[in-house]
Amino acid sequence: MSLNRSSRRYFDPRFDATIITVAPGEHEITAAKDEIVATVLGSCVSVCMRDPQIGVGGLNHFLLPKNNGGTDTSAGERYGDTAMEVLINGLLKRGARRGQLEAKVFGGARVLSGATMLAIGEGNIIFVNEFLAREGIPVVSRDVGGTRSRRIHYQPATGRAWVQHVQQAARDPERAQEMAYLNRLKTQPVAGEVEIW
Repeated sequence: MSLNRSSRRYFDPRFDATIITVAPGEHEITAAKDEIVATVLGSCVSVCMRDPQIGVGGLNHFLLPKNNGGTDTSAGERYGDTAMEVLINGLLKRGARRGQLEAKVFGGARVLSGATMLAIGEGNIIFVNEFLAREGIPVVSRDVGGTRSRRIHYQPATGRAWVQHVQQAARDPERAQEMAYLNRLKTQPVAGEVEIW
């Protein structure tokens, strides 16, 4: 857990729970009944996954589908192929059983301009659908595509998810954050190891 992670926890009386925000390229796993993981998505995708038998689950947030065939396992969770493996491995380490996992999929909107940018959300949706089908993990709910950003709140202990579609504004902070993150991906390597299986 990073040092900054604790600063992204706060109590929300609307949910009567502690909210843990998940930034792009990160994930969070919890089994606590009074914890909800949350994120904001544009063209990014989040998969909410849990084992309903034991109530452990989590959420990831990735920007790009694949590491373009690269073998660099230090690429971090900015890529869907790595983010999915990290989330699944983390759940299994917390006692989840692979055959009991279920998923909810959100995001993949067309919020960025330019021909290349328009394909990011669609590519993320295609990737995650193929990945989950190949792994035999059922998708019990999804809200993907469109042109609006989404705020996601997910309570792994119960499997309940809340989605709020966000109207685009002239100065949209989510869009600006996503563009800044995408630009950093082009110039900054990400350190750390990931177990791929």
